[in-house]
Amino acid sequence: MKKFAKFIWLFCFLCINFDAFTQHRDSVSHSLVSLGLSAHTGFIFAHSQDVQNTDGSYPFGIQLDWNFHKRNQQSWDACYCYPRTGFVFQYFNYDNNILGSSIHAGGFIEPYFNYRNRFTFSLKAIAGMAYLTNPYHPSKNPSNMSYSLAVSGFISLGVGSHVRLSDRFSLHAYATYNHISNGGIKEPNKGINWPTASLGFDYALEPVVFPVREKTRYKTYKGKPPRTDVAVFLSSKTVQAGEKDRWLIGGIAGQISKQVSIFNALSLGSEIWFDNALQEKLNRTGQSQISSWRAGVLAGNEFLMGRFVFSQQMGFYVYKPAPYFNALYQRYGLIYRFNNHIAMGVNLLAHGHVANFLDFRCVYSLN
Repeated sequence: MKKFAKFIWLFCFLCINFDAFTQHRDSVSHSLVSLGLSAHTGFIFAHSQDVQNTDGSYPFGIQLDWNFHKRNQQSWDACYCYPRTGFVFQYFNYDNNILGSSIHAGGFIEPYFNYRNRFTFSLKAIAGMAYLTNPYHPSKNPSNMSYSLAVSGFISLGVGSHVRLSDRFSLHAYATYNHISNGGIKEPNKGINWPTASLGFDYALEPVVFPVREKTRYKTYKGKPPRTDVAVFLSSKTVQAGEKDRWLIGGIAGQISKQVSIFNALSLGSEIWFDNALQEKLNRTGQSQISSWRAGVLAGNEFLMGRFVFSQQMGFYVYKPAPYFNALYQRYGLIYRFNNHIAMGVNLLAHGHVANFLDFRCVYSLN
């Protein structure tokens, strides 16, 4: 309760101070600033035998949002909706001594639909970092197979419903799926997966007004040629849990993407990479004659969110001499496009529910 009270005081302080900056603004072309506060409750999804010691845990948490609701013509033209972006700050207690608790900070994007009505709904995607209090340690916490780094990646995807109570206050409820992982940088790394339900409210720093705009802008995506990307990526990881030595991973990728709607593009690609961590594992097990190179072909979808592109792909290995992986794998990526040609971001390779590695990549679009 003390932590909850601190969040309430922080929320009120921010509302009072930020409100002064918005009194003089009467145009609806600028972003609508609001603050949100909510409480979460959920359960741990023990997705493998290695993390069954977290089953039966019921995490609870507090969330503070700093929102910027876009209302300009450019945002409307991008999705025929008014999206929110902003920052999220969270505290979670995992109701489990092995996992401890965590603090999260991240950014989000949230398209809003049915904006003219009192009741609206939205989709919210969050990406950021988490600080965790009780990582794996060979002597202090050997039972934690979920995470081994105090700082790891955090992602969340949720569906929200909203009801406007006044020109400044609204209530919201979300159903959210949350995930923490270090992307295979250090083992053990089975990850924490927990769905939650949340209830909270938003306070806008000025009256909520959205301009009524028509869907008149001609969308040219049907006439756009496919986008061709080439990328180079790098990563590193340890071979076994508790080791400090890291081994380099790197490769190249190519992809063709065709936009099929305002939000979506379909993609086909291929990639090839070397994995020195895998080679070291092969050497230790007397299999040094086996190559650690891997190559695959992929197909998937991209969510186009302005300069951000969130991708999901299913891959199939066409070359994998090492006997440690299934034929299928997945990739999840988030890149930021600086212009029509240059982009940078991260991408996660996973086999089922187990992350293999997280890479950082530079992307060049040929057209």
